[in-house]
Amino acid sequence: MKQITSPKGFTLIEVLVALVLLAVALTAVIKTTSENTINTGHLRDKYFASIIAANKLAEIQTAKSWPGIGLSNGTTEMAKQSWQWDLKVEATPDSRLRKLLLSVSLEQEKDNTLHRLISYIGQP
Repeated sequence: MKQITSPKGFTLIEVLVALVLLAVALTAVIKTTSENTINTGHLRDKYFASIIAANKLAEIQTAKSWPGIGLSNGTTEMAKQSWQWDLKVEATPDSRLRKLLLSVSLEQEKDNTLHRLISYIGQP
């Protein structure tokens, strides 16, 4: 007597379920990769903004003249991009000390400050 055996392999339903699971998993991987790419670009911009702020502060600290109270701004080129910096110099209760508030943004996105730096400088 011959024994009846079931055919070997996957049914159509099993294959479709596997494809659906694979599609969901790949969609999640693509979404995560896309978000990481966007975050990497933003972190790069924040890093360059912090370098520009530190450089500007070093320029002020090494200048022979003391910064006057008020607002000033300018642009700097770095990493093939144009950056806007804004400097606000304020008086402090100590007349020999000034407060510096420095903010840096991309020139085309002036309303989106990427880095802020607050420092104090003494009269030379």
